[in-house]
Amino acid sequence: ILYLIGYLLWFKLLEDIPRARYHYLASIIDRMIPFAEIFIVPYISWFALQAAWVSFLFFYDREAYDKLVTILMFGMTVFLVVSTIYPTALTLRPWHVARDNVFVDAVRWLWRIDTATNVWPSIHVYNTTALMFTLFTTKDRSVIQKVRIPMCVWCVLIILSTMFLKQHSVGDVLSGLALAGIGYSLIYIKGLVMTFRSFDRRVEQVIEVRYLN
Repeated sequence: ILYLIGYLLWFKLLEDIPRARYHYLASIIDRMIPFAEIFIVPYISWFALQAAWVSFLFFYDREAYDKLVTILMFGMTVFLVVSTIYPTALTLRPWHVARDNVFVDAVRWLWRIDTATNVWPSIHVYNTTALMFTLFTTKDRSVIQKVRIPMCVWCVLIILSTMFLKQHSVGDVLSGLALAGIGYSLIYIKGLVMTFRSFDRRVEQVIEVRYLN
């Protein structure tokens, strides 16, 4: 939670402070991808999915939780540093959307509060991929197996939504996937994991004292 507060403050500074020059990232493929407002549903659900899945692993599998939190912090920090040094932007959002429905209204609201800057690599894609890693690396998979397929499908829809809503380019998506691969090699293969066992022990001691009393 403390890290998230720091991340949001840094990100807000990047969004609010005007930069002298932005590097615009787009390709012919990006302009071929149609705008589809229905993807606002999986895109917005990303926030709730992260919070719910991190909370679930906190109680279900602390080792998986530690790895997930570590890889999330790694990628989000890299994103902040990259965005500070190499500010990026997109010009893919349509000037006018002829359709008028609740999904279009939601997209307009999203575009108002989220500028088309600081887009590379895509944290939507990176964090979503990091969540999928946990579906295949937890030790006790009895519960995970029941939600693995629908979770993977939903995560793929979230990744696609970043392009169909013109929030990110194909390059942003690929860079997010590549960064997730680097994070996986460091955290899941090399074992560079932050743990919070001292906090766990203090909580256990408090519970034990209260139980004995």
